[in-house]
Parts: sequence; C-alpha cells; structure tokens
Amino acid sequence: MVKSILALSLFYYGVVFAQHHHDMKDTVQPAFNATGEESMSYALLPEHKGYFYVHVIMMIIAFWILMPIGIMLGIARSSLHVPVQLLSFCFAMAGFLFGKLYGHSTPHLYESNSHHTLGWILFLFLIIQVIVGMIRKVANAIGKTSHYQTVEQTEESSSSSSRTSEASSETLHMSSFDFDKEAYKPEAVTTRLFNAVSPYIPKPMKDAFVTLASWEVLGCIAHLIKGGIFFFYGIITFGRYLGAFADRGWAWNQVDNGGSSFEMIECVLIFVYGITNTWMEHFGQDSTWTHKDLEHASLAFMWWWCGLIGILVESKRIARLLQRTSSSYSLNPFPALTVLITGISMGNHHQDSEYSSNIHWMWGILLSSAAVCRFITYITLYRNLPKDRQPTRPPSELLGAFLLLAGSILFMASNSGTLDWLKENNVDSMFLMNVCVALTSITLCYVTSLQILKAWAEKREALKKQLDQFF
Repeated sequence: MVKSILALSLFYYGVVFAQHHHDMKDTVQPAFNATGEESMSYALLPEHKGYFYVHVIMMIIAFWILMPIGIMLGIARSSLHVPVQLLSFCFAMAGFLFGKLYGHSTPHLYESNSHHTLGWILFLFLIIQVIVGMIRKVANAIGKTSHYQTVEQTEESSSSSSRTSEASSETLHMSSFDFDKEAYKPEAVTTRLFNAVSPYIPKPMKDAFVTLASWEVLGCIAHLIKGGIFFFYGIITFGRYLGAFADRGWAWNQVDNGGSSFEMIECVLIFVYGITNTWMEHFGQDSTWTHKDLEHASLAFMWWWCGLIGILVESKRIARLLQRTSSSYSLNPFPALTVLITGISMGNHHQDSEYSSNIHWMWGILLSSAAVCRFITYITLYRNLPKDRQPTRPPSELLGAFLLLAGSILFMASNSGTLDWLKENNVDSMFLMNVCVALTSITLCYVTSLQILKAWAEKREALKKQLDQFF
C-alpha cells in the first residue's frame, strides 16, 4: 500500500508539474517572433530537441505505462511486481538524465523555475520508494524462509505428521498475512507519507504560490489541480463500474459490515477541499479582492458546507442516534449535487472573451451532466436495491465517468494561457471538444487495460498457489 500510494503520488504530481513546465510564460524573455506577440518557451526552442524528446518519451514510459502496471501487479500480489517497478525506475533514471542534459544545454528561460527543484524532490521519493520496496521484499522472503524451515523441522520430529503439517501451514499462512497487514495499515501509510513530505512543504508552497509565480501561472496551476481532481474522480468512478472496491461495497453492491461508504469519502474530500481552498483563492495578489476572487472563494465556500451536510447525512453514528438504518451502499445526493451546482456555476463564470466563455460553458455542462447520471444511478438503486456482493455496474455510472473525464480535460485546458495559445492558432471549440472526447476514450481504454491486467495477475497467482499445493 505504501508503494502504491507513493507511486500514484509521483505519477500524479509528475504529470501536473510537467504540464506546468510547458505552459508557464515569462514576459521578461525576448520575443520569439518578429511581432513580439509570443515569448520564447522550451517547446519552441529549436536547439537540442533530441534531449527534450527523449526526456519526454522516457518519462511517459516510466510514469504513464510501467509504473501504473507495476501498481496493479502489486495490488494483485504478483511476482512480476518488483521487476516491472525496477524497469520503471530505470526508464525514469534515463529520463531524468536526459532532462538534466537538456537543462544544462539550453538557456534558463524561466527565472527561479520550480520544475527543476520539484524534479529533484520527486526523484528522491522515487529512490526511497525503490529502496523501501526492496527491503520489504527481502524481509518477507527471509521471514517466509524461516517459517518454512520451522515447519519442516516440526514435520520431521512430530509423530502425528499430517496434523502437525496442517497446523504449521495454517500458522505460516496467518503469520505471513499478519505481517503484510501490519505493513499496510492506513495509519502507518499516512505517518510515513507525512514524515517524508513535511520537510519540503513550507518552501515549495511559498515558492509555487507566492514568490516565484505570476498570477497567470497561478491560474494555470489552479486549473490543472482542480481539473485533475475531477479527472481522477472520473477514473475512480469508472473503476467502481468495472468492479473495483467491491469488497468494500463501493461497486454498487451489498456488503455486510463494509465500513464507510464511498459517499462518505466524497463528502469528506469535498469538505476538506472547500474549507482549505476558501482561504487560498487570493494567493499571489495584493490585498484588493476582485469580483473574480469572490466568485472563486464563494465556490469553495459552497463546497465547504455541502461537504459538511453530506458528512452529517452519511454518518452512521448520527443515523443510529436518529434511529435510522444504514447500509454499505448509500443514496446520499450531496456529492452529486455539489458537482451539479459547480458545473452550472462555472458554465456561467464571467470571462474576458467569448471563446473562453464557450469553453467554460462546455465543461460546465459536462460536469453537470455527470451529476445527473449519478442521480439516475440513485433512482435505479432505490427501485432495485443491491442484494449480494456482485458489482451492479449501472450504465449511468459508465456515462458519468466519461462525462467527468471529458469535463476535467476541458477544465484543465481552459486556463488563460492555454486558451490564448489555442486562440492564436485558430483552434476552435469544436476541434477542442473532439480532441477531449478522444483523450477521454483513450483514458478509459487505458484504465480498462490496467484492470484486465490486474485480473490476469490475480488468476496467475492463484494458479501458481494451486500448482504449489498439488506438487
């Protein structure tokens, strides 16, 4: 679990800051073209393109292909997990090397560029992840070997060999399971992540949000982060449709004592995001609040209280206090209602140009439609409640996941810098929508492939255990 969370964090933040690196503009640099309308950027710099392309390709292979595959193999407890993760590390090393070669071979276009510093920090985390993973694997192997030796000695010295063998094997299995369970405790994961990240929190936050970035860059980062939230929300929704988290009752199925519902997690995330982002909408500016600042802060304020009422409705303790029955599945409408109002609000968000207004309206409609799909799911489940552990797979959730992904991609592309570039290159909203739908379909194919790989790896390991028991 530790490796999976760290890998997902590296994967997510690597994508975010790579995009940030290419979108950022610095007006103090000489103009690239004769009219002076376009500033120089690394994407336009003609020198040493080979280093640049190799860096991008290696990082895509490492973080977009091999690392997610390694994560799914790790969840399936496959023996191929370690080789794939090591291969991913090698590609990341190569990409990091070519990135440094490109950085030393080209001028520094962006003053105090945080991409390099954050790259070193993320690379350090990647090395720590590999080392910790190897140590854990060696410890597991040593522990299992010692247990097997104990079992063999017990079998040789015991008069009732069959009963002793069965008891020792059961003890071995339980000890191994308890060891893995202890390593994957959520509290331990949270503590390790916090201890690893906490030394770097003050300076990067200050550099990224206040001292080193212009307001245009902050707007770009805000769109990438907020759009990224909806992007991964869509991926998780699609994963639930495919049957992920069915053991917890999160795949629209019935599980007795399944713990917290997924709607509770959604409400908590909405509440935390709202209560923190309310005070972060004015970073990098003077003390004067503009109308756009108030619009953004009011949106976060809405998330704050919608998340809180969702938590109160979803709480099992409050349900028992009010003598109301609860189950592993939920029909809590507040997460979907929050997304619905967000889409409607942002679709009517004031923009400086008609082109930008159209793009915001498009992704606002997509997010609102995704929320409507969730309401359809609730109506369907209310009329035909889940009765077993098998995933229900409501088609409305498949459509909702698609709309969330498409809306999030448009959301991330709707920052002022990207829209200015698209407008300058005569990219109309129709073309942009088609590209976003294509990227959404590619993402769904990608997630489906990972789920198929995980299912194959689980069956492979189960077959190996059966063969080991047979022989």
